[in-house]
Amino acid sequence: MDLDPNYKDKFGDPVIRFTLDWTPHEFRVRDYFAQLALKIAKEMGARADPVGPAGGRYNTISYQSTHIQGGAIMGAAPEKSVVNSYLQHWDVPNLFVIGASAFPQNASMNPTLTVLALTYRAADGLIDRYTKNSEKLL
Repeated sequence: MDLDPNYKDKFGDPVIRFTLDWTPHEFRVRDYFAQLALKIAKEMGARADPVGPAGGRYNTISYQSTHIQGGAIMGAAPEKSVVNSYLQHWDVPNLFVIGASAFPQNASMNPTLTVLALTYRAADGLIDRYTKNSEKLL
């Protein structure tokens, strides 16, 4: 994520630009797990498809069901995360970052219910606790 050099909002400020592409590390991880899956399939007596996944740049057309996550990781300590379990920013107590950005990775398909549960927790903390005492929720 960075500030877009070309596009600005109605106040003249640069808007955020999100760029995603596969890195060499991600290609190596994918290849490792593809080989592991082939080994498991062989042990199970399955016939494996020898065609590997396509390479190349990230493409939203072929990854339409991808759930982009991460960027404001949730955690127990500010040294290793951006927001606490209420999705409240560690350094800016009046900033709550709601959404799947709190996930360090996509643990499974369809994260909607988990996002809703975290949103409910954040709203509950914001309404029932933060508005009565504007401090960090722990």
